[in-house]
Amino acid sequence: MKKVLSKKFEAIDWLEHINSIEVMPSIKDACVRYEKDLVSIISQNRKFKKPPVLMLSGGVDSMMLGTVLKKHFGLQQTFSFASVIDTHDAQQSQRSAKSLGVNNELIVITFDEIIANLNLIQGKNIDSVNSVLAYLMFYLGLKKAKVDSVDVLNGDGADTLLGSLKSFMYIDTPYIMKKYNVSKDVARTACKMRFYSLATNPNVKRGTGASHLIIEAIQENNCNAILPFKHKDKLEWVNRLLYSFANDRAYPKNKHLHKEFISYMGNYDNSQERTVMQIGTGIYEKLKDYLNSKYKTKTPNTAVKQIVSSTSTLPI
Repeated sequence: MKKVLSKKFEAIDWLEHINSIEVMPSIKDACVRYEKDLVSIISQNRKFKKPPVLMLSGGVDSMMLGTVLKKHFGLQQTFSFASVIDTHDAQQSQRSAKSLGVNNELIVITFDEIIANLNLIQGKNIDSVNSVLAYLMFYLGLKKAKVDSVDVLNGDGADTLLGSLKSFMYIDTPYIMKKYNVSKDVARTACKMRFYSLATNPNVKRGTGASHLIIEAIQENNCNAILPFKHKDKLEWVNRLLYSFANDRAYPKNKHLHKEFISYMGNYDNSQERTVMQIGTGIYEKLKDYLNSKYKTKTPNTAVKQIVSSTSTLPI
Protein backbone atom coordinates (compact mmCIF):
# COMPACT_ATOMS: atom_id res chain seq x y z
CA MET A 1 0.00 0.00 0.00
CA LYS A 2 1.43 3.38 -1.02
CA LYS A 3 2.16 5.72 1.86
CA VAL A 4 0.34 9.06 1.62
CA LEU A 5 2.11 12.01 3.20
CA SER A 6 1.78 15.76 2.91
CA LYS A 7 4.77 17.31 1.16
CA LYS A 8 5.33 20.02 3.77
CA PHE A 9 5.59 17.76 6.80
CA GLU A 10 9.29 16.92 6.45
CA ALA A 11 10.21 20.61 6.86
CA ILE A 12 8.12 21.20 9.98
CA ASP A 13 9.07 20.63 13.59
CA TRP A 14 5.76 19.42 14.95
CA LEU A 15 7.03 19.34 18.53
CA GLU A 16 6.60 23.13 18.51
CA HIS A 17 2.89 22.66 17.86
CA ILE A 18 2.46 19.68 20.16
CA ASN A 19 4.11 21.48 23.07
CA SER A 20 1.94 24.56 22.57
CA ILE A 21 -1.29 22.71 23.30
CA GLU A 22 -2.92 24.41 26.26
CA VAL A 23 -3.96 22.57 29.41
CA MET A 24 -7.11 20.56 28.75
CA PRO A 25 -10.14 22.09 30.50
CA SER A 26 -13.00 19.93 31.66
CA ILE A 27 -16.01 19.59 29.36
CA LYS A 28 -18.00 21.88 31.65
CA ASP A 29 -15.26 24.53 31.75
CA ALA A 30 -15.03 24.44 27.97
CA CYS A 31 -18.80 24.83 27.66
CA VAL A 32 -18.78 27.81 30.04
CA ARG A 33 -16.05 29.48 28.00
CA TYR A 34 -17.78 28.67 24.71
CA GLU A 35 -21.04 30.21 25.87
CA LYS A 36 -19.26 33.35 27.02
CA ASP A 37 -17.40 33.70 23.72
CA LEU A 38 -20.49 33.21 21.55
CA VAL A 39 -22.55 35.67 23.61
CA SER A 40 -19.73 38.22 23.29
CA ILE A 41 -19.44 37.81 19.51
CA ILE A 42 -23.19 38.09 18.95
CA SER A 43 -23.59 41.05 21.29
CA GLN A 44 -20.81 43.02 19.63
CA ASN A 45 -22.25 42.50 16.14
CA ARG A 46 -25.94 43.21 16.74
CA LYS A 47 -27.60 46.25 15.14
CA PHE A 48 -31.30 45.90 15.98
CA LYS A 49 -33.15 45.77 19.30
CA LYS A 50 -35.83 43.25 18.34
CA PRO A 51 -35.10 39.53 18.78
CA PRO A 52 -32.80 38.09 16.11
CA VAL A 53 -33.79 35.32 13.73
CA LEU A 54 -31.79 32.19 13.00
CA MET A 55 -31.20 30.30 9.78
CA LEU A 56 -31.76 26.78 11.09
CA SER A 57 -30.39 23.97 8.95
CA GLY A 58 -30.86 21.48 11.75
CA GLY A 59 -27.16 20.72 11.86
CA VAL A 60 -24.72 21.03 14.74
CA ASP A 61 -23.68 24.64 14.21
CA SER A 62 -27.15 26.14 13.81
CA MET A 63 -28.43 24.13 16.78
CA MET A 64 -25.56 25.42 18.92
CA LEU A 65 -26.42 28.99 17.97
CA GLY A 66 -30.08 28.30 18.66
CA THR A 67 -29.36 27.34 22.26
CA VAL A 68 -27.38 30.55 22.83
CA LEU A 69 -29.91 32.78 21.09
CA LYS A 70 -32.82 31.26 23.01
CA LYS A 71 -31.13 31.72 26.38
CA HIS A 72 -29.58 35.16 25.91
CA PHE A 73 -31.30 36.97 23.04
CA GLY A 74 -34.98 35.98 23.09
CA LEU A 75 -34.95 33.86 19.94
CA GLN A 76 -38.49 33.23 18.69
CA GLN A 77 -38.30 32.71 14.94
CA THR A 78 -36.17 30.45 12.76
CA PHE A 79 -36.19 29.84 9.01
CA SER A 80 -35.07 26.84 7.01
CA PHE A 81 -34.50 27.04 3.27
CA ALA A 82 -34.86 24.00 1.04
CA SER A 83 -35.35 23.05 -2.58
CA VAL A 84 -37.58 20.08 -1.74
CA ILE A 85 -39.33 19.40 1.54
CA ASP A 86 -39.12 15.63 2.00
CA THR A 87 -35.43 15.49 2.87
CA HIS A 88 -33.57 14.45 6.01
CA ASP A 89 -32.22 17.98 6.42
CA ALA A 90 -35.65 19.61 6.29
CA GLN A 91 -37.02 17.11 8.76
CA GLN A 92 -34.05 17.63 11.07
CA SER A 93 -34.56 21.40 11.06
CA GLN A 94 -38.14 20.87 12.17
CA ARG A 95 -37.03 18.60 15.01
CA SER A 96 -34.34 21.07 16.06
CA ALA A 97 -36.83 23.95 16.19
CA LYS A 98 -39.23 21.85 18.24
CA SER A 99 -36.45 20.96 20.66
CA LEU A 100 -35.55 24.65 21.01
CA GLY A 101 -39.19 25.61 21.49
CA VAL A 102 -39.16 28.23 18.72
CA ASN A 103 -41.14 28.80 15.54
CA ASN A 104 -39.73 27.47 12.30
CA GLU A 105 -40.85 28.37 8.80
CA LEU A 106 -39.73 26.04 6.03
CA ILE A 107 -39.28 28.06 2.86
CA VAL A 108 -38.98 26.19 -0.42
CA ILE A 109 -37.05 27.69 -3.33
CA THR A 110 -37.65 25.56 -6.41
CA PHE A 111 -35.22 24.72 -9.18
CA ASP A 112 -37.28 26.80 -11.61
CA GLU A 113 -36.94 29.82 -9.29
CA ILE A 114 -33.17 29.35 -9.20
CA ILE A 115 -33.01 29.28 -13.00
CA ALA A 116 -35.32 32.28 -13.36
CA ASN A 117 -33.05 34.36 -11.12
CA LEU A 118 -29.60 33.45 -12.42
CA ASN A 119 -29.24 37.02 -13.65
CA LEU A 120 -28.90 38.11 -10.02
CA ILE A 121 -25.38 36.64 -9.83
CA GLN A 122 -24.05 39.01 -12.51
CA GLY A 123 -21.14 41.02 -11.19
CA LYS A 124 -20.94 39.00 -7.97
CA ASN A 125 -17.81 37.41 -6.54
CA ILE A 126 -19.10 33.95 -7.45
CA ASP A 127 -17.02 31.21 -9.04
CA SER A 128 -18.82 27.90 -8.50
CA VAL A 129 -22.21 26.20 -8.63
CA ASN A 130 -22.14 25.82 -4.87
CA SER A 131 -21.67 29.58 -4.49
CA VAL A 132 -24.54 30.24 -6.90
CA LEU A 133 -26.86 28.16 -4.73
CA ALA A 134 -25.58 29.71 -1.50
CA TYR A 135 -26.33 33.21 -2.72
CA LEU A 136 -29.66 32.58 -4.44
CA MET A 137 -31.08 30.32 -1.73
CA PHE A 138 -30.42 32.98 0.92
CA TYR A 139 -31.43 35.94 -1.22
CA LEU A 140 -34.67 34.41 -2.47
CA GLY A 141 -35.41 32.69 0.81
CA LEU A 142 -35.20 35.89 2.81
CA LYS A 143 -37.41 37.65 0.26
CA LYS A 144 -40.04 34.98 0.83
CA ALA A 145 -39.54 35.16 4.59
CA LYS A 146 -40.29 38.90 4.43
CA VAL A 147 -37.85 39.74 7.19
CA ASP A 148 -36.72 43.33 7.53
CA SER A 149 -34.44 45.31 9.85
CA VAL A 150 -33.46 42.36 12.00
CA ASP A 151 -30.24 40.56 12.95
CA VAL A 152 -30.00 37.33 10.95
CA LEU A 153 -27.68 34.64 12.26
CA ASN A 154 -26.30 31.79 10.23
CA GLY A 155 -24.36 28.89 11.67
CA ASP A 156 -21.56 29.03 9.17
CA GLY A 157 -18.44 27.12 10.10
CA ALA A 158 -18.92 25.31 13.41
CA ASP A 159 -18.80 21.91 11.77
CA THR A 160 -15.33 22.72 10.51
CA LEU A 161 -14.30 24.67 13.60
CA LEU A 162 -15.17 21.69 15.78
CA GLY A 163 -13.35 19.27 13.56
CA SER A 164 -16.13 17.19 12.06
CA LEU A 165 -14.05 16.87 8.90
CA LYS A 166 -13.16 13.26 9.42
CA SER A 167 -10.28 12.48 7.14
CA PHE A 168 -8.27 14.83 4.95
CA MET A 169 -6.91 17.15 7.62
CA TYR A 170 -5.71 14.12 9.60
CA ILE A 171 -3.89 12.43 6.73
CA ASP A 172 -0.46 12.76 8.43
CA THR A 173 -1.53 11.36 11.82
CA PRO A 174 0.44 8.07 11.51
CA TYR A 175 3.56 9.95 10.47
CA ILE A 176 3.47 12.30 13.47
CA MET A 177 2.73 9.44 15.89
CA LYS A 178 5.79 7.53 14.68
CA LYS A 179 8.23 10.44 14.37
CA TYR A 180 7.44 12.06 17.72
CA ASN A 181 6.25 9.00 19.61
CA VAL A 182 2.98 10.63 20.62
CA SER A 183 -0.56 9.32 20.95
CA LYS A 184 -3.10 9.40 18.15
CA ASP A 185 -5.07 12.15 19.90
CA VAL A 186 -2.03 14.41 20.19
CA ALA A 187 -1.01 13.72 16.59
CA ARG A 188 -4.48 14.53 15.29
CA THR A 189 -4.52 17.74 17.32
CA ALA A 190 -1.20 18.76 15.75
CA CYS A 191 -2.67 18.07 12.29
CA LYS A 192 -5.69 20.17 13.07
CA MET A 193 -3.61 23.05 14.36
CA ARG A 194 -1.62 22.99 11.13
CA PHE A 195 -4.85 22.94 9.13
CA TYR A 196 -6.15 26.06 10.83
CA SER A 197 -2.82 27.86 10.67
CA LEU A 198 -3.01 27.46 6.90
CA ALA A 199 -6.69 28.37 6.81
CA THR A 200 -6.01 31.69 8.54
CA ASN A 201 -2.81 32.52 6.64
CA PRO A 202 -3.53 35.50 4.34
CA ASN A 203 -0.69 34.44 2.02
CA VAL A 204 -2.27 31.10 1.15
CA LYS A 205 -4.31 31.16 -2.05
CA ARG A 206 -7.81 29.73 -1.55
CA GLY A 207 -11.25 29.76 -3.08
CA THR A 208 -13.65 32.59 -2.40
CA GLY A 209 -16.05 30.37 -0.45
CA ALA A 210 -19.69 31.27 0.20
CA SER A 211 -19.69 33.17 3.50
CA HIS A 212 -19.37 36.57 1.83
CA LEU A 213 -22.32 35.69 -0.39
CA ILE A 214 -24.51 34.74 2.55
CA ILE A 215 -23.64 38.05 4.21
CA GLU A 216 -24.33 39.91 0.97
CA ALA A 217 -27.71 38.22 0.47
CA ILE A 218 -28.74 39.08 4.03
CA GLN A 219 -27.64 42.70 3.70
CA GLU A 220 -29.49 43.07 0.39
CA ASN A 221 -32.65 42.11 2.28
CA ASN A 222 -32.12 45.08 4.63
CA CYS A 223 -30.94 42.90 7.51
CA ASN A 224 -27.74 42.54 9.52
CA ALA A 225 -25.73 39.36 9.04
CA ILE A 226 -23.95 37.72 11.97
CA LEU A 227 -21.84 34.58 11.38
CA PRO A 228 -20.43 33.88 14.88
CA PHE A 229 -18.28 30.88 13.98
CA LYS A 230 -16.30 32.93 11.49
CA HIS A 231 -14.76 34.80 14.45
CA LYS A 232 -11.87 32.42 14.87
CA ASP A 233 -9.89 35.10 16.66
CA LYS A 234 -12.07 34.36 19.69
CA LEU A 235 -12.84 30.71 19.09
CA GLU A 236 -9.53 29.30 17.87
CA TRP A 237 -8.87 27.80 21.32
CA VAL A 238 -11.42 25.10 20.51
CA ASN A 239 -8.98 23.62 18.00
CA ARG A 240 -6.50 22.78 20.76
CA LEU A 241 -8.94 20.57 22.64
CA LEU A 242 -8.23 16.90 22.08
CA TYR A 243 -11.85 15.93 22.59
CA SER A 244 -13.26 18.41 20.08
CA PHE A 245 -12.72 16.41 16.90
CA ALA A 246 -14.64 13.47 15.47
CA ASN A 247 -13.21 10.01 14.95
CA ASP A 248 -13.99 7.19 12.57
CA ARG A 249 -16.83 5.95 14.78
CA ALA A 250 -18.82 9.14 14.19
CA TYR A 251 -19.98 11.14 17.23
CA PRO A 252 -19.69 9.43 20.65
CA LYS A 253 -21.81 11.65 22.89
CA ASN A 254 -19.37 12.07 25.73
CA LYS A 255 -16.34 12.83 23.60
CA HIS A 256 -17.25 15.94 21.66
CA LEU A 257 -17.66 19.48 22.82
CA HIS A 258 -20.39 20.46 20.38
CA LYS A 259 -22.68 17.66 21.52
CA GLU A 260 -22.01 18.39 25.17
CA PHE A 261 -22.49 22.12 24.65
CA ILE A 262 -26.02 21.68 23.30
CA SER A 263 -26.96 19.60 26.33
CA TYR A 264 -25.16 22.00 28.67
CA MET A 265 -27.26 24.91 27.40
CA GLY A 266 -30.55 23.22 28.30
CA ASN A 267 -32.82 20.25 27.79
CA TYR A 268 -32.21 20.13 24.04
CA ASP A 269 -31.83 17.30 21.58
CA ASN A 270 -28.12 16.90 20.77
CA SER A 271 -28.42 14.23 18.08
CA GLN A 272 -27.64 16.63 15.21
CA GLU A 273 -24.84 16.01 12.76
CA ARG A 274 -23.68 17.86 9.68
CA THR A 275 -26.36 18.63 7.15
CA VAL A 276 -26.10 18.99 3.39
CA MET A 277 -28.92 21.40 2.59
CA GLN A 278 -29.40 21.87 -1.19
CA ILE A 279 -26.48 19.67 -2.26
CA GLY A 280 -28.14 16.68 -0.62
CA THR A 281 -31.49 17.36 -2.29
CA GLY A 282 -30.27 16.85 -5.85
CA ILE A 283 -30.67 20.47 -6.97
CA TYR A 284 -26.88 20.85 -7.06
CA GLU A 285 -26.41 18.14 -9.70
CA LYS A 286 -29.47 19.35 -11.60
CA LEU A 287 -28.08 22.89 -11.80
CA LYS A 288 -24.70 21.63 -12.99
CA ASP A 289 -26.35 19.68 -15.81
CA TYR A 290 -28.49 22.67 -16.77
CA LEU A 291 -25.52 25.04 -16.95
CA ASN A 292 -23.41 22.67 -19.06
CA SER A 293 -26.28 22.10 -21.45
CA LYS A 294 -27.45 25.72 -21.71
CA TYR A 295 -24.04 27.34 -22.09
CA LYS A 296 -22.28 24.49 -23.94
CA THR A 297 -19.34 24.51 -21.53
CA LYS A 298 -17.06 21.70 -20.43
CA THR A 299 -17.59 22.47 -16.75
CA PRO A 300 -20.54 24.12 -14.97
CA ASN A 301 -18.19 26.48 -13.14
CA THR A 302 -17.09 27.86 -16.52
CA ALA A 303 -20.73 28.64 -17.24
CA VAL A 304 -21.01 30.34 -13.85
CA LYS A 305 -18.07 32.59 -14.70
CA GLN A 306 -19.69 33.48 -18.02
CA ILE A 307 -22.90 34.51 -16.28
CA VAL A 308 -21.05 36.51 -13.62
CA SER A 309 -19.09 38.46 -16.23
CA SER A 310 -22.07 38.96 -18.55
CA THR A 311 -23.68 42.40 -18.81
CA SER A 312 -26.35 41.42 -21.30
CA THR A 313 -29.68 39.69 -20.83
CA LEU A 314 -29.15 36.03 -20.08
CA PRO A 315 -30.60 33.36 -22.39
CA ILE A 316 -33.05 31.95 -19.86
